[in-house]
Amino acid sequence: MGLKLRMLSWWTPNYIIRRELEYVADHTTGAIESLLSNCKKPEDANNPKKQNPSSIEAQRANMAQTHTKLVKALEVEFGHEKAVSLGRETLFSLGEDLGKLTRSRLGVGDNPKDMIEAAKILYRIFGIEFHLEWLDESSATLIIDRCSLAEHYSPLTCEVLSATDEGIIQGLLPNSKMQFKEYITSGCKTCKASIHFDQQVANK
Repeated sequence: MGLKLRMLSWWTPNYIIRRELEYVADHTTGAIESLLSNCKKPEDANNPKKQNPSSIEAQRANMAQTHTKLVKALEVEFGHEKAVSLGRETLFSLGEDLGKLTRSRLGVGDNPKDMIEAAKILYRIFGIEFHLEWLDESSATLIIDRCSLAEHYSPLTCEVLSATDEGIIQGLLPNSKMQFKEYITSGCKTCKASIHFDQQVANK
């Protein structure tokens, strides 16, 4: 585990949280907008960065509300199934790139422990708390106990935006795979996702 990863896993300064939220908001909203014809988007779905929110909580809420408006616009333009397919494909790729960038910046090693610590740092930025329940040496269930974004997301938004998380995990640790099965926005008490690690990676 790299020193930077170890330090940020203990404490993540607010200025880093704000900076990374701005970065993710820019790229996720931009990715969805790129799928809408002629960059069409709801008039009130402004870039969260430009709204200069007064708190981290407001910054998260602005990003989540913008995601929800844009995903709904995507559904209106393409229909539900195609909107989900296009959105998830685009956001998975974006998430994978973000995971690779984070892996490099934090010095994430080739083992699940490092990946989990890096994921905790990223989720802390979004106001998300999770824990893992291991099924065996190479598979686990990720359980999200609290999610600040769920207050502003619709079930459709979760279905599409969760692809970003799945891409991040694969970017953080190649040959790993995560897939969400349950969402808080769909009435479940927690969000749940299955995680599988390559056996060689899991044994490191």
